Amino acid sequence: MQADIHTLYQSDFYRILDFRCRCTDCNTSKPEYTDTFGISFVRKGNFLFNVFRHSLDSYNGCVLITKPKFERTVTHAHAVPDECTIFEFRKDFYPLIGEQYKRSRFFSDEDWHSTLIRTNAGTELLHYIIWELATSRKGNKLQIDNLVLEIMDKVLGEVTDYHPDPAINTKMKKNHLLTIERAKEYITSNFTADISLMDLAAYCYVSPFHFSRIFKAFTRVPPHQFLADIRLQHAALLLRTSDLPVADIAFSSGFNSIEYFNGAFRKKYNCAPGIFRMQDVRLPIISKIS
Repeated sequence: MQADIHTLYQSDFYRILDFRCRCTDCNTSKPEYTDTFGISFVRKGNFLFNVFRHSLDSYNGCVLITKPKFERTVTHAHAVPDECTIFEFRKDFYPLIGEQYKRSRFFSDEDWHSTLIRTNAGTELLHYIIWELATSRKGNKLQIDNLVLEIMDKVLGEVTDYHPDPAINTKMKKNHLLTIERAKEYITSNFTADISLMDLAAYCYVSPFHFSRIFKAFTRVPPHQFLADIRLQHAALLLRTSDLPVADIAFSSGFNSIEYFNGAFRKKYNCAPGIFRMQDVRLPIISKIS
């Protein structure tokens, strides 16, 4: 496959790759082999990831999870070349991942080589923050490492048998993937602002009625809920990683009312922000890294 692959960030146990396809046709690639465990966020385009009698329909809003020691091919299904952010983990770190998530059938079933899950607002924000830190080179090692472990925990915690979404058919992807890509990019870049439906629709060059319908079809939630979940995930990160007062965290995450923030946070996380901050949220796997 013709592609530009650049290492954005190198850690002790993983690296973050920027993958940009350069293929100019929609043919299927030659068989490829990988010996590393990877988590890939699809940013743009649409392709079929073919592995062991399965064809995983991959586009924005999807995350590919690939175990080592398998062959795969890729079939391009969209005129726009695909782009992905790949978290590729070191070979000697894979046994630790398997031990941490040993209750997941994905790691115990040797015939289950890869799978695909849908993202939510929380994983979208984590990906965006990691991308910004890696490309700007402003993040410190411990900060990025913990964010990567958190995104791994969210992704692997949602692994199920793959079933394509029948609502997202070929016509939907051909006509509306660019709209969804633009909308998510705008929301994650401006989530602290007071975004309106007209702002989003205008940015995506569609009517507000049309935008609301296709956004919910792709993300499974309406735009206002996606935005609220982005803000709540941002607040949760600040509660875990800073000593800022709860009110400051609420306002810096885009909420204009501390009462509304407390209610929304309690509804999503089943506890008040102050209690959430005191909980032990460390991931045990990090203590085992050599």
